[in-house]
Amino acid sequence: SDQVWSFRHSSSSSRCQQEQQLAAATPTPSEKASEASANMSKNLSESENAVLGAVGGFLDVTLLQATNYWKNASQQGLPFETNPRVLYRGYSANCLNNSTSVMLQFVGTGLVQKAICLGEDRDLTKAEQLAAAFSSGYLSGFICGPIELAMIQQQRKGTSLPATASNLIAGGPSVVTRGTFGICMREGLYCAGVLGLTPVLRKTIQEKFPDSWGRTEDSARVAAAVSGGPIISLLSHPFDTFKSCMQGDIEREKYGTMKQTCSVLIKERGIMSLWAGAPWRIFRQLCAMMILDKCNSTLSQMLFPHRHPH
Repeated sequence: SDQVWSFRHSSSSSRCQQEQQLAAATPTPSEKASEASANMSKNLSESENAVLGAVGGFLDVTLLQATNYWKNASQQGLPFETNPRVLYRGYSANCLNNSTSVMLQFVGTGLVQKAICLGEDRDLTKAEQLAAAFSSGYLSGFICGPIELAMIQQQRKGTSLPATASNLIAGGPSVVTRGTFGICMREGLYCAGVLGLTPVLRKTIQEKFPDSWGRTEDSARVAAAVSGGPIISLLSHPFDTFKSCMQGDIEREKYGTMKQTCSVLIKERGIMSLWAGAPWRIFRQLCAMMILDKCNSTLSQMLFPHRHPH
C-alpha cells in the first residue's frame, strides 16, 4: 500500500508540476495584449492606422493646447498668458497639424515595419521598432512643418487661419518651409519615443516587474512614459526651440538660419535657453505618450477587433 500511495503521490506531484509549467508558459491576457500592441501598427492596414493617428492627435491637442502655447511663448521670450482666447489661438491649425502628423506617423511606422519584415510573420526587434518610428516621424515633418508654422504665426499675431495661410504662401517656399529641419528632427525623436521606445519599455516593465509597475498594462504605460518621456523631450527640445523661434520670426528680424538662431539665443539668454519651455513640453509629452500608446493598444482593439489575435 505504501508503494501504491508513493506511486499516486508521485503521479500527482508530476501532474502538478506539469500544470505549473504549462501555466507559466501560457501568456496571460495582459501579456497577449502587450505583445499584440507592440506590433499593432504592423498588423493594421494603412487606413486603420490613419484613423488611430487622427483620433490620437485630436485628443492630444484638445486636452493639452494650453501647454503648447506656454512652451512656444517661453521659447520666444513672450509673456505668460492665462486668457483662454489667447491660449487657444491656432487651435484649428494645431488640430490639423497634430492629427495629420500622428496619422502619418502611425501609417508610416506601419509601412516601415512591414518593409523591415519583408513579408515575414515575426515580431520586430527593439532596434527595428525604434528605427521604424524615427523614420516615419522624420518624414512627417516635411508635411506638418508648414501647418505648425501657421499655428505659431496665429499665436503671435492673432490672425485667422485663412489670412495666415495666404500671407505665408505669398512669402514663397523659403517662408513656407521655414524651420522644417527642426521639426523633422523633433518629430523623428518624438515618434521614436511614442511608437518605438514606449511600447518597448512597457513590455519590458511588464516582464521584469509583474508584481509592481508591470501588474497591469496601464500601470506599465505610466511607468514607461515617465521613464522615456523626459529623455526624448530633452534630446529633441533644442531642435524644437530653433524651430519655434524661426517660425515665430518669418520676417527674419532677429532669427535667421538655425545656426544664427542658436548663436542669438546663447548670446542673449545663455546655453540653457535651448531648453526654454522644456518643463511644459515634458509634461505635455508625458500625457501625449500615454494617450497615443493607449490609442495604439486599447483603442485599436476596440475599433478593429478583427485585427486582435485571440
